[in-house]
Amino acid sequence: MRKPISLAIAGLFVLTLASFSRPSNGNLEELTERIISLLRNYVEETPEEKVFLHMDKDYYAAGEDLWFSVYLTAGSPDVLSPLSKVVYVDLLDNKGKLISQKTVKMQEGHGFGDFKLDPFLAEGVYHIKAYSTWSKGFGEGQIFAKAIDVLDPLNMDFQPHADISLETENEKVNYKADISAVNSRLKPLSGNLSYEVLNRNGVLKTGEIELGEGGKAMLEFQLGLEDVKSPTFLKLTKVENEEFKIERQVRLGYPLEVVDMQFLPEGGELIAGLPNVVAFRAAYPDGTPAEVNGEITIGEENIPFATNVNGLGKVSLNPQPGKGMSSAIIKDDGKKVKVSMPEIKNKGINLTVDSRNPQLLSLLIQASNYGDIDPQMEGLLVVHARGRIGYMQKLDLRAGVTGARVPKNQLPSGINQVSVLSPEGVPLAERLVFVDFENVPEIEIEGSKMDFKGRGENSVKLKMNADVFEGGKYSVSITDASNPQLGGGSNILTYLKFASELKGNISDKDIYQDGRLDANAIDLILLTHGWRRFEWEAVFEQRLKNDGYIEEGINVIGTIKPKSKRALAGGTMNIFSRGEEEEFLMADFSETGQFIIDALDFQDTTTLVLTAEDGKHKKALDITVDPPVSKYENWEGFQPLLKSHIINPTFKDYLESADKQRKANFAFDDMDIMDLDEFVVQTRQIADEKDGITRMYGQGDKILKTADIPGVESYGTIFEMMMGRLPGVRIKPDIMSPVVTIRGQGSLSTLQPIFLLDNVQVDIDVINTINPRDVDTIEAFTDGASNAIFGSAGAGGVIAVYTKQGGNAYSPEEGVLHTKYPGYSTAREFYMPKYDEENSSKPDFRTTLYWNPLVSWNGNEAEIAFYNNDISDKFKVVVQGIDQFGRLSYAEKVID
Repeated sequence: MRKPISLAIAGLFVLTLASFSRPSNGNLEELTERIISLLRNYVEETPEEKVFLHMDKDYYAAGEDLWFSVYLTAGSPDVLSPLSKVVYVDLLDNKGKLISQKTVKMQEGHGFGDFKLDPFLAEGVYHIKAYSTWSKGFGEGQIFAKAIDVLDPLNMDFQPHADISLETENEKVNYKADISAVNSRLKPLSGNLSYEVLNRNGVLKTGEIELGEGGKAMLEFQLGLEDVKSPTFLKLTKVENEEFKIERQVRLGYPLEVVDMQFLPEGGELIAGLPNVVAFRAAYPDGTPAEVNGEITIGEENIPFATNVNGLGKVSLNPQPGKGMSSAIIKDDGKKVKVSMPEIKNKGINLTVDSRNPQLLSLLIQASNYGDIDPQMEGLLVVHARGRIGYMQKLDLRAGVTGARVPKNQLPSGINQVSVLSPEGVPLAERLVFVDFENVPEIEIEGSKMDFKGRGENSVKLKMNADVFEGGKYSVSITDASNPQLGGGSNILTYLKFASELKGNISDKDIYQDGRLDANAIDLILLTHGWRRFEWEAVFEQRLKNDGYIEEGINVIGTIKPKSKRALAGGTMNIFSRGEEEEFLMADFSETGQFIIDALDFQDTTTLVLTAEDGKHKKALDITVDPPVSKYENWEGFQPLLKSHIINPTFKDYLESADKQRKANFAFDDMDIMDLDEFVVQTRQIADEKDGITRMYGQGDKILKTADIPGVESYGTIFEMMMGRLPGVRIKPDIMSPVVTIRGQGSLSTLQPIFLLDNVQVDIDVINTINPRDVDTIEAFTDGASNAIFGSAGAGGVIAVYTKQGGNAYSPEEGVLHTKYPGYSTAREFYMPKYDEENSSKPDFRTTLYWNPLVSWNGNEAEIAFYNNDISDKFKVVVQGIDQFGRLSYAEKVID
């Protein structure tokens, strides 16, 4: 339900209108007032929300826990959001299929949760997406997204390495790959490997190679130049047996001919007769930067250029009228490739920005033949951040040049958009600028008590250095820093103020080093990014809007229909929630019969009792509830991430530790978890009343008690929990509707079984919405004699689920619906052994040693105590968060 929005945030809209050099004409005055009105309405009525996730690590092994702390901000500048109370955190595979979803309850703009990664999760690239329904309504750019690597220690038995060289010849690219492969003990492998050469369009080549002496082989193949204009990879596969194979993927090199080279004038256009700053960007088809050098030719002058390690750079050009078009040649090992340059314009605006002064943003605006654009020789300068105007100035361009000195303290920290507009509102020159952070509270990390011995007790002190600190939301992770540190992901400071305002992947390694922002690196990214989140045409046409809605709690949407053909008159509904805390609500429904019940607050899957009475039909009504709107099977428009997936040697120790930890978990915690799929256990069909469960159809042949399953709360659905635990029951996972089959006496039925929920037959989708925590027992009817009571409908077997409520899930009364509905996900508590109180023989190879999603402060200090694992001699501490004034802080320290 769309609700009116009122977000009262101090300083949300601040406007400075510089004094005018001369009276303006009506057009410019009208434009000024219109911009102020439109952007003020946007900022006040459509405050933007952003989500940021602090995760405990950058990469994971199958079977590990993924912990996250959620920060939700609103407005400009960012403050902890008082709007949405729900954030969804999704785990997807590299095809965009939803693996698991957490519904996180937000309290004062903060929440937390976790994913328990399956021990047998396929190795590869996975994706985290986090959003509120409101933030998602602003488009894909407002969704937090992070790719993570999930590694399988079992796959260490195949560690290939490939040295790839290439040559181009007549629109063809000849590749040569020198391949070597070792096992987990670093011994050379032998035998055959299959290979595929693939790009986004599909598989280009396939074949097999044989590993010779020393586990080495050579592979040569040829591709067309068109094939390598998209990300192209070599996939190597080692088949262990019919059911198990290990895949590795390595990026192919790219020839100079497919480098994407772009030249981007600072203000947007290359103007003849004026000094122009032109930035440039070189990238390969997979987006990785290309280091190239070359020459720009303008007339008879050759101007050299070269990109940095990030494929970026800039150069000053002064093209003269009548000197001909400019061109550029990029070079690599003696080869040359010609690329196009921007068109030289004889009229327009040249915008130059100097942001080196900590207090001022200096702007130089030069015009060429501006009278052809506006006879009055006027323009309008606007500087804003996400619609919040920080500075406006009317421009007098009669002299062909003017300037502006914009106080930075009037602009919010982060990315601001600078625009020069004609009196008709046409953008003539634009660029993005970055305003550095002011008064950022600094966090000191100090190891107050350190013991690097196995299982030693350690203590870390945090101190917030700020003139005023009255608390906020902060999270802390401490990991084993002896493992490889990937980095490259955004922290809360760089993400909310920088990366979230741009399209594409912007990593901290490009802009943030040793706790400091690199102003030059940031400016080059902004000069070459070429994307404006606010297009003036959309502003004037009032297309800046959000079709989403703000969720103030769990929403239940459904429909009421009369049992007869007469139309509804409308009436009232009563909603009773049977969660840990009972709640009673009332709502109205109209003659359409559609209803939405919002702002519900309950954990896990809860029984809702809905009763309705219509003005005409009284209680002769059918009530249906829609599935949660957040559920989906595949992310719409998802683009797989094609990247190299070769185990770096530095990961060997990490994966060995992860393997030892997994074996320890199975040996000490999960000894009763076994796959008994090939065993058929027959039991007598009896109705056992001792456990408080009424079984209308008797007891099943196979029985699973959730009380016997360790960590049952970590499973997202009943079917995840059932996998491998009910003999004879096979489950093909699917987030929307799993495929379930039951093996009977000697044959595998292809029919879907009947599903019973507390003795009532239901659809499989109903079973899929129930939280495993609410389940007492799951039973399978697999034997023909057991299924006879169900007749021919039971040919595929029966799955009976009994909840802890014991059979009161549905009611046959008219105008009444008893239904299970998922609420907020329950976050697990991070387990940390207390070796001062226990003497455990279980080996400890944890990689995350401490996780706290919400730090408790004592004044401006906090003390953190944790125990080492068995092997670490180096710790990485990361602290980040936001205070109640919206000031962001990030700190990290490696202690050894």
